[in-house]
Amino acid sequence: MKLKNITSYKQKFSKFILCMESFFSTWAIMRIANLHSMNIIAFLFFLLSLVFFSALEKEIFLQKQEDIKIQCIISDILAVILTVFYLSDTHKALVSDLNNKLFQLVILLAVALGLFLLLRKGILYLMCKFSRFELKDSYKSQKLISKLPLISFVVIVLCRIPWLLYSYPGIMTPDSINQFKQVIEMSSFSNHHPWMHTMTISLFYHVGNLFTSNTNDAFVFFTIFQICFMAFASSYLIWVISKYTKSLPLLCGIIAVYAFLPYHNVMAICIWKDVMFGGTLLLFCTSLFYLLKEGISKKTLPSTILYFISGFFMCVYRSNGWYAFILTFPFLLIAFRKQWKLLYPLHFLLLAFVLVVKGPVMNHYEVEQPDFIESISIPLQQVGRVIATGQELTPEQNELIRKIIKTEHVPELYTEYISDNMKELVRTYNPNYLTSHKSEYLKLWIELGLKYPDTYLDAYIAQTRGYYSPSAIYSVAEVDSIIDNETGLYREYLIGGKLIVKLREILIKLQDMVPLYGALWSMGSLFWGLLLFLGLTIGKNLNFNLKAKMNFLDLITVWIPNIAVIGTLLIATPVAIEFRYAYNLAYCIPLYFAIMLLSKENRS
Repeated sequence: MKLKNITSYKQKFSKFILCMESFFSTWAIMRIANLHSMNIIAFLFFLLSLVFFSALEKEIFLQKQEDIKIQCIISDILAVILTVFYLSDTHKALVSDLNNKLFQLVILLAVALGLFLLLRKGILYLMCKFSRFELKDSYKSQKLISKLPLISFVVIVLCRIPWLLYSYPGIMTPDSINQFKQVIEMSSFSNHHPWMHTMTISLFYHVGNLFTSNTNDAFVFFTIFQICFMAFASSYLIWVISKYTKSLPLLCGIIAVYAFLPYHNVMAICIWKDVMFGGTLLLFCTSLFYLLKEGISKKTLPSTILYFISGFFMCVYRSNGWYAFILTFPFLLIAFRKQWKLLYPLHFLLLAFVLVVKGPVMNHYEVEQPDFIESISIPLQQVGRVIATGQELTPEQNELIRKIIKTEHVPELYTEYISDNMKELVRTYNPNYLTSHKSEYLKLWIELGLKYPDTYLDAYIAQTRGYYSPSAIYSVAEVDSIIDNETGLYREYLIGGKLIVKLREILIKLQDMVPLYGALWSMGSLFWGLLLFLGLTIGKNLNFNLKAKMNFLDLITVWIPNIAVIGTLLIATPVAIEFRYAYNLAYCIPLYFAIMLLSKENRS
């Protein structure tokens, strides 16, 4: 009888816990969706949560005991990270209708708990499902699948052509024109925008000059090269993935993403370093995955060469690409430990090539390096917010700040999501004093941070929110022209008309109207996807034996370059909501989705 009573008590307590979890989850949904507590739809959310959480209990019961423990740990970690990301950006909006600090705290804690439960259980449910999921090969389509890499290249290039004809010879902003001025020697070389990328533009522009004297027609040689390069990167991904699955829906789905998603078509004709960097990073991560799976051999020699070349350009096409590679480097050494005699020298040779270019080569061509001010965007924003919000400064602090900036201009010019105004205020007044007294200003920055931590945190969130918060809203891919300039480049409409303009507008505006699809246009959502696919892949590959052919440490390495790029942005980004800065996420996300679906449980 006692045993029955205890069992009955546990069942009732378990049901009570499920109800409380559903209640807090409903509370979080209602607040996040900005629905009033009086709205009867809360009952629907509560019932849906209850049904979902109950279904999860059944899924957990079907899992192996040793697996579910690790999966719970992974889902807990991811849920905490994503909850912090979400609330860091939205916490003020969630309690904007409340004035009492205690009520605000209670609501935020309730929302945090509810959101954590939703994320934790959602991730755990996916892990349970994916642990038993395997792709089905399309054996009847073997011949078609073998031709898919070439087909994907052709389809992607063809899809880019109308966008190029509409914005011929490409889309160019002030950054692009700055680089082109270096190409035609209207200004001196600078590495503010990566010099090697500028030299790539120069190469194809001067090749174009061999065939035509028209500036637009010569420049389009680079735009066409960029279109083909990005299509090649996507096709190489298809080639690698097709070696491990014959799933026609997956392969065609990836091709469709690259060919038809509007911002890929727009970015392919934008003359920005971020575009080529995104394609380079996809090549690097895809070849890395392939080499980790297959090792070094005659069969993989072309991919080994591609890995080396893409790794080099990853380091020189964006300044934070170099830092991301350095952060990835230790993981690469661990991942390639079995073939270290071949691959360790290769990696050190790659580092040597990069250092030669960044050192002697750039010095020879007198390439001006970015100034110190460019690297301290976030500290400048934090101090700027202290001044702009009228926080108290000591006479010594005020005097030190006024040696490098006119503080009376800060309240008017400080913009919370971009640091350009703060940087220019320093550059136009006394930047040399700052660079020659770094230790004094480091001490000042720390002092103000300790005194006004909430102001510093607000400034940091406002400056970085776009990269990790799916709530950050901004326009993507709306640029379509060439700014006025004196280089001879101008926009030509090789196709046009009201129908074309309206069709383009509709394709780009769909992001604002269609749920789920719109998430593909969000840097924060893409970063969430990156972390989620990593967690699901690890949960599906519960192999901790370092002697296995490919274990979870190897898999993690494929994710590190993109995570490192976002990490460097969170340290020194000049702007919070610039989609192109995280375009590498958008271009590489199909790789991680495919790996997640391909991976199988592998026990030793």
